[in-house]
Amino acid sequence: MNHTLIVAISLLTLAGCADSYDKSVMPAAAAGLQQETVACKTRWTAKEFKTYSEWQACQLAAERGFARAINLTKMQAFEVYAADMQVLAADRDAKRVTDHQVRSRAEYILWKFLADCDCKPGWKPNPNYSHWLMIPFTTPQPPVMPNTP
Repeated sequence: MNHTLIVAISLLTLAGCADSYDKSVMPAAAAGLQQETVACKTRWTAKEFKTYSEWQACQLAAERGFARAINLTKMQAFEVYAADMQVLAADRDAKRVTDHQVRSRAEYILWKFLADCDCKPGWKPNPNYSHWLMIPFTTPQPPVMPNTP
């Protein structure tokens, strides 16, 4: 999975969930998340991870640390997101999904998290934190639930 997609979840909480996290710790938390994300990508590039599931676990650990650092009030919603993303990674490892299906399902999982978190999906990213986000996430549309095998 593209690391930018996964990092997006943590960054999306910045813009629309003002009542759901501690804004005062955001700069340090975002910097820490970026550093950990780069570390996961470096390990992936170095072939330390043999599967997408291993890489996903690394990324989710970074995102979980970020969510805790900003005192995300709806951690249960994050944990559902994390579990769904881990299942998606396992499906990719087993070649049960195409890259297109991975992107579609990941967008749906992300959209579901934003709804569960009471975030505002019509957000505009903060350029200080979201410089690595993909274009589709700058103006998200409600995704259609993809057909799953």
